[in-house]
Amino acid sequence: MKKLFWVMLVMVPALGLMLGSCASGPALSLFNGPHPTLSSVNAVSEKTGTASSTVVFGFGRTTYPTISEAAGNGGITKIATVEYYNKPFFFRLFVQYTTIVTGE
Repeated sequence: MKKLFWVMLVMVPALGLMLGSCASGPALSLFNGPHPTLSSVNAVSEKTGTASSTVVFGFGRTTYPTISEAAGNGGITKIATVEYYNKPFFFRLFVQYTTIVTGE
């Protein structure tokens, strides 16, 4: 009984530390792939602009690239749709965030 007490005394806090780590924001997104967030009345066209950022070990830009960056990269002035992608690598130690904009 004493052995079980000592195992629980060590394992419960260790499990709490693992599950309640200091990561927050998009890094904890449970959904990988597209996150469509914006749609307008503008017609969808052939123009597509993308902007990406990579986070390594939690360091770097931990937010998605801005819509204006992606629109500027694609030469878009009228935005039709916006999608966000989150692509984790190697147990989420490396995460690539991408913003994709379509429009005219």
